[in-house]
Amino acid sequence: MRTVHDRYLPPDRDAFVAAEPPTGRVIVIAPTRAACETIELAVGLHLDTFLERTRGDDLRRLAASGAGFGIVAGTGTGKTLAIRPIAETILGTTLRVGVINREREATPETPNWNVIIVTTGIARRWFQDGDILPHDTLIVDEIHQTSAELELCLALGKRAGCRFIWLSATVDPTFYARYLNSAEVLAVSAFDAEKAAKVEVARKQPVEFLDDGFLRKAVKAGRGIAMFLPTRAMVEEAAAWVQSRHPRIAAAHYHGGEPIRVIRPFLEGEVGKPFFLAMTAAGQSALNVPGLDTVIIDDSRFTNVIMRGRNVLTRTHLGSNEILQMAGRVHGRVAGGRVHILSDRDIHFASLKPTAPEFQLAGDSERVALTCAGLGVRADDLDLPVPLDRAAYRNALSLIESRGLVDGGRLTDYGRAVEALPVERAWGELIVHGEDELLPFLTVMSGIDSLHRMTRDDRNLEGLVLHGSDHLTAYNVYAEAFAEAGYVGEVYGLARHLFDAERIAPWAERRGVLVKSLEDAALAMASVYRSVSRPLPTSLPFARESTLRRFAELLTEFMPFDLVIDEETVDGQSARVSRTSVCGSWGAVAGTLRFFADRFGVPRAGIEGTQLSMDLVRQHAHRHAPELVLDPGRGHTPIVERRRVTYFGFELSRETEPLREWHGEQAARARDLVADGLATGQLRHHAIRRNHAAIEEVREVWRRLGGTTQKLGQAELAAWYRAQLGDVSNWDDVRRLALQFDVGDFVSDAELERARALPDDVIVRDRAVPLDYDVESGDDGALTSVVRLRLPEKLARTMSEGELPSLSGPLAGRPLRFIVTRGQRGAVRADSLAELYDKLDAPWTDEEIAAHARARDQKRDARRSDERGGRGGGRGNGRGGGGRGKPGGGQSGGGSGRGSSRGPGRGPKRGGR
Repeated sequence: MRTVHDRYLPPDRDAFVAAEPPTGRVIVIAPTRAACETIELAVGLHLDTFLERTRGDDLRRLAASGAGFGIVAGTGTGKTLAIRPIAETILGTTLRVGVINREREATPETPNWNVIIVTTGIARRWFQDGDILPHDTLIVDEIHQTSAELELCLALGKRAGCRFIWLSATVDPTFYARYLNSAEVLAVSAFDAEKAAKVEVARKQPVEFLDDGFLRKAVKAGRGIAMFLPTRAMVEEAAAWVQSRHPRIAAAHYHGGEPIRVIRPFLEGEVGKPFFLAMTAAGQSALNVPGLDTVIIDDSRFTNVIMRGRNVLTRTHLGSNEILQMAGRVHGRVAGGRVHILSDRDIHFASLKPTAPEFQLAGDSERVALTCAGLGVRADDLDLPVPLDRAAYRNALSLIESRGLVDGGRLTDYGRAVEALPVERAWGELIVHGEDELLPFLTVMSGIDSLHRMTRDDRNLEGLVLHGSDHLTAYNVYAEAFAEAGYVGEVYGLARHLFDAERIAPWAERRGVLVKSLEDAALAMASVYRSVSRPLPTSLPFARESTLRRFAELLTEFMPFDLVIDEETVDGQSARVSRTSVCGSWGAVAGTLRFFADRFGVPRAGIEGTQLSMDLVRQHAHRHAPELVLDPGRGHTPIVERRRVTYFGFELSRETEPLREWHGEQAARARDLVADGLATGQLRHHAIRRNHAAIEEVREVWRRLGGTTQKLGQAELAAWYRAQLGDVSNWDDVRRLALQFDVGDFVSDAELERARALPDDVIVRDRAVPLDYDVESGDDGALTSVVRLRLPEKLARTMSEGELPSLSGPLAGRPLRFIVTRGQRGAVRADSLAELYDKLDAPWTDEEIAAHARARDQKRDARRSDERGGRGGGRGNGRGGGGRGKPGGGQSGGGSGRGSSRGPGRGPKRGGR
């Protein structure tokens, strides 16, 4: 395991903390690296801004008060420039400003800085290491640009007791004012009513809107146009369309895959009108384009919607904040401005108001779990801005515990080594375990989001594709780019791979590669090499088949990624290999699952990664010890011995052998299984039907008397059956046992009489309404006896609180509950009349939702059964021991069991499996 140090801390950590001024520091948290540079520049300027002229005194008053506050100010009013007077007021001394982010690390001068500008990732790590103290002031710029890292920083800052000052352009400040305990919110607008833009809404597609008539008018009027579109492909298409139709219009595009320098002439006012600039949301708030007077907004976006703890990429309409932000580039700021909104809905622009932020933390439970483990706290101890998805959090915690990253709620040595690396957890594990010869490959691949996002649709990767691995193909793209136009240089005194702009541009155009993805990978690579204390390589070898074999061996041994086999996830979901992937559809593919919503809103999954041979998978599979299980379908031999082979939750094969006689240690286990089967009614035995009425009577007495009698749940009934079995050693002997159940063993005659004396119904509107008795268990384990009214639906819909029966005598004090049966639709249950009304108006009952889920699972199981039948009883690709084949190939093998893809024993060592 390589030595990994925390690259973000200054050389002398103790000196860093000790040198902190008694008044604390001002720590500015910025959403991006580019924003850090902008803020650093703004803190050094002394400009007369609209915010300074109109609210400068209030700004300094609040800064000196010691209380937190917020500023909601439109773009161009000077809120970022206000950071300087705020910091000067708080510190009362000369500002010593520095930036720390992925490309600008701490230096020996860092302890002398009193204003430190950091990205959200650095801030989160400092919180985790205890380097941000209660008397530090946190200034959060562009707080509306939510991310999981920022939201964690807010919760950690509250935990540390820091003071928050937050800035935003377009957001409803209500939530932040409450959540961050803001004493006041300064709302500032430079909107000039005389410069209000003319807003039009059109039901057209973007290219359809950019017809010859519109473009001729734009040329004639000499307009500067910006068009906001949701995807990079649409951005490129729009710019190319305008350029081809009207060469007189200077057209360009900008999206997250392009470096900002591609539109630098527009930003610096060097491009004259008419011009056309197509942009994704990356340019909606950060770019000021001189001469811009027309904005075209496509009312759609792709955003991550949290569905059951997963980030599902979904196409939706724009929110009010986005529309106001985009239109605000000209609305109220430019004379003669025009705003065109392309939408299939009716939008009344004048009525749009800022809304609350949309948080992302709910979809990143693993980040929450790792951060809490680094702090040694429970997630419940953090005041998160969004409710914690407890199920997803437990699953994430179980995952990182099973992988050996966390033990006892704290990061292990292995976990700290992985967490210290500036990459995602999966890549960190591979880097820690990988051979030194694989380090260049792993570090480059860790910095590339995906091959699809690295390249355009019309890419040409001839000679670079390594079939079976998107990861190594992406590495080869980077390696050729470096060989073609790269060199080792320095940025802010730190070594990094750089690319000659004049040579890389034609190469990227020919290959269909996004230059920004190369620059991001170079930045990530430099960070990793500094973390492991290695010099950057001056040349990069190309990945060949031998590289793929070594990488696949490392992947298969530790498997930190998502895994798909035969286009199915471990929990049975369909997951297709991505359209742009160089992997095949069949067999095992390890990579990153990405969820997206189809046109009907149904979540679908796609994967891009590296394909693994099934022989290699079986080599690292876990062969379980034989275990006894209950198979009720085998009438004469329901106890079978099962042998399984699994790989990270996937069941590769299963063999079962019926046991007619039970001996030794197996006998006790077999009798326990039989007792459970009898208690649940899975087994065929004459006593089950005969005992049913008596068992239900004991349970009804327990419910009617509020849980004061002996409980007879499944566990208690199984224990009773186990005692009756004695020392039987085969199923035939079990079938001959009487197993006679006696009510008197659990309930006395007096208790039985008390229970029978309770009323079975109550009169409501002159009709008898049946009563059901139940016992509810609270969070503390205390039992509460309740009475449930079984109402007809017509009566339930018209019943009022005054008509509720009053319970007296033995029923006095018992809470009243409600149930409405709906025949085949199931039943509606509620704790109050108000809740009952809401549920009756809902389109689906709980039973219908559960039935739909069961039907879906049955269809999935039937599909698997058909697939197994077409393959000779085994799973495709020979997971049961046969060769790799297509459907219908007739491989042999076992079943298709499912568990967790990162099941127990997935530790960092091979022996852990």
